[in-house]
Amino acid sequence: MNAIELNNVVKRFSNGSDMTLLFEDMNLTVREGELVVISGEEGIGKSTLLRMIAAMTPANKGSVQVFGEDLVSIRKRTEWRLANIGYINDEGCLMPYLSAKQNLLVGLKEEDPQYAEREKEAKAILADLGFSEDKFKESIEGLDDKHQMLATIARILMTSPKIILADEPTKELEGEDGAAVLDKLLHFAKKQGSTVIIVTNDPSIHHLADRHFTVSNRQLVEIDKDEQVH
Repeated sequence: MNAIELNNVVKRFSNGSDMTLLFEDMNLTVREGELVVISGEEGIGKSTLLRMIAAMTPANKGSVQVFGEDLVSIRKRTEWRLANIGYINDEGCLMPYLSAKQNLLVGLKEEDPQYAEREKEAKAILADLGFSEDKFKESIEGLDDKHQMLATIARILMTSPKIILADEPTKELEGEDGAAVLDKLLHFAKKQGSTVIIVTNDPSIHHLADRHFTVSNRQLVEIDKDEQVH
């Protein structure tokens, strides 16, 4: 089954008196459970592509479908997004004054019948991501960059998203830290059967993808694995 389909998409935006055309008659199909990487120059539309798939900005023409549903027909977009999409970017989705565990349980009171089970699930996810008991209780602002990103991933994984959209998830992390975060993310995605699209220019990530596209001339161009530089 196709998880994502973009057909003949046109996307443009106005910047004062100028009109910028990002995509023109662009097409993309992503199969369920697939890992796709998108690369390209800065400002060429990679993040906008993720935002279109997440129903955060509409295509000007053409259609964007997620699991067969045209996104223009969705009325309660926030609720739909929470039920289907895990979105990772550098803006973060965590409350800095709460602990990692508390962030995973936001909106759930201790007297709730589901609290014990959800707390157990939160602890299991954090432990699998490499959190010690002490780091469970540490506020987000007290964590290093690596663990802040891992906590963001944990928060998203608590929702068991069908699709994970990651906008340069290792941009602020170098070397082994970045590799460790990515490894954890992909491990959980595979475990949950999630479809993943990662925007990145990191060549160490490109070879992990089932398919790798670059943005060129307002289109998505697939790069043959034999052409990739390792």
